Amino acid sequence: MINVSDGKSVEEVEEEKVISDNLSVIYEDTDLVVYTAPNEEELKDILLDLLRKNGKMSIKDFHRYLSGLASEDKIRYALNELLKDEAVIIDRQGYFYSMELLNNGEYSPEEVEELMDNQPDGEDI
Repeated sequence: MINVSDGKSVEEVEEEKVISDNLSVIYEDTDLVVYTAPNEEELKDILLDLLRKNGKMSIKDFHRYLSGLASEDKIRYALNELLKDEAVIIDRQGYFYSMELLNNGEYSPEEVEELMDNQPDGEDI
């Protein structure tokens, strides 16, 4: 669905809200909002919020949403920290899943079975 006023889809607007809710505003006027780049903890919160909204995501998916705010290296580092904290899990195809959603039964049984069958060997991403 497209929001006629600015050409963005509802999904794009919701994704921007997930990200902007975790950042501090430096400057704002009617045409522009400038945010601080996320620190490490804010970035982890943003990544978890995006997973809660989207279900599963790859590094490229995260980078697409966070382009201009966080480099791919920072995203990888934050995801590795979340893996160590057991907040997320990754499958062999490189998709990340939220342990919170997994534990709450938010994923379909087929997704859970596929995820458990496709666990990597524990290497960093």
